[in-house]
Amino acid sequence: MTPGPEAAVPSACDVAVIGAGIAGLTSAAVMAKAGLSVMVLDMAGRPGGYLAGFDRKGFSFDTSIHWLNQCGPGGLARRIFDFIGPGAPATRPQTRIRRYKGDGFDYLLTDNPDELRDQLAKEFPADARGIHRFFADARQLGRAFDKFPIRARARETMGMFEKLGYHLGMLSVSWPFLKHLGRTAEKGLRRYFHDPKLLRVFCSEQDLLSCLVPVGWAYSHDFQLPPAGGSRRFPLWLCDALSAFGATVCLGAKVSEVKLEGKRAVGVRFLKGGVPTDVACKYVVAACDVEAVYERMLPAGTVDPGFLRKLKEGDVYDSSVTLAIGLDVPAEQLGFREELVFLTGGGHTREELSGGDPEKAGLNVFSPSVRDPSLAPPGKGTVTVYATAKIGYGDHWKTEPGLRRGPAYQAYKKQYAEVLLRRIETELAPGLSKHIEVLDVATPITHHRYTGNRDGSLMGGRATGKNIRAGLAHYYTPVENLLLGGQWAEYG
Repeated sequence: MTPGPEAAVPSACDVAVIGAGIAGLTSAAVMAKAGLSVMVLDMAGRPGGYLAGFDRKGFSFDTSIHWLNQCGPGGLARRIFDFIGPGAPATRPQTRIRRYKGDGFDYLLTDNPDELRDQLAKEFPADARGIHRFFADARQLGRAFDKFPIRARARETMGMFEKLGYHLGMLSVSWPFLKHLGRTAEKGLRRYFHDPKLLRVFCSEQDLLSCLVPVGWAYSHDFQLPPAGGSRRFPLWLCDALSAFGATVCLGAKVSEVKLEGKRAVGVRFLKGGVPTDVACKYVVAACDVEAVYERMLPAGTVDPGFLRKLKEGDVYDSSVTLAIGLDVPAEQLGFREELVFLTGGGHTREELSGGDPEKAGLNVFSPSVRDPSLAPPGKGTVTVYATAKIGYGDHWKTEPGLRRGPAYQAYKKQYAEVLLRRIETELAPGLSKHIEVLDVATPITHHRYTGNRDGSLMGGRATGKNIRAGLAHYYTPVENLLLGGQWAEYG
């Protein structure tokens, strides 16, 4: 599954898809299977967006996925892949899921969450009743997720009475979430327990749902590991499927304009190798950054300025600093196992844990090579470190005007990585630095540069009350036959 020579660019097609991330490629494959002529355009040289991955000195590194949901048998993503065709990369269940490690505590969430529940109830008897309620509410969320794959359906395919039945059915799925929606983690957790140490276990999230949902997924056994070879196997498989359907995937092609006739999309213009090319089409699906579409690909005034302002003021998922580490020994030798470790220092607020300061940031640390030994040469291993960060941190990471990366940027991100490594070596994996053979550091500047996403955001708009009231997630645009796909069409 390696992309071969690109097919010739057609002069016209039914649908042009902007963005070869997982959303763009999946929607393109579904449409191509339905018999439409489809062309996918992406400015990057490799397909996959955040799932593209990269190689260094024999090591293979994922660039996004820490775990998967809905990719097991019967899951929504798996059902879509099965519809596209056979051969979709297989995923195996994750058993050791999340380790919560901080000053004075170290707990493991597995695919049997009752083990953690009972351990916490034993250690915190005064909060035992609330602990049981917390895990019961999480289990209810997991059961709701189990219903989602068989109920999810586009409303545009329904008649009036079908829509009524659909909304009533979805109420049973959404109600367990609605009753927690809008509750902050700080206040929401105190509905269950009060011991300060216990509250610190779930100290990383800003809202209550983000504390409950991972436990719910564990109850429903809905954690899967990326396929053998890494998450890039998904976009490569989709490219193969598109090729089999006769579709075109054009890489290194930066779309500069969605061409209009009146208020209707009729084509796209893109640059490839500095040469402008026009392709006529009946529909355009923009599976890319929505602000880039509205502000740079459409004529000024096409989109209501008030809505553009709401987009700019909307709550967006943060970016990250990511360390991709190649080791000269197996990661197991340094104590790593299958689970993701969330590492927190003591006494930091939730805002500090997600604020970007390397001395205070909460760290997600795990070893992809423990999960999949093929990602490292024999006798070696890989570790990934992820810290939430914002593009404006440190005066935009000491970049020069226009986010240009100069010597100050390179020095600053090196210094930042050294702090993270020191913390991990002190608190989790003694001796780590002595075994580093490869170290690649990605900042929010990196994510912005490779994906074009606003501020290097990893998932677009957040499911906050502010965003929902403003209607920021949307499929239909002010331009007829121009639709949105991916992370800006749905929250998260």
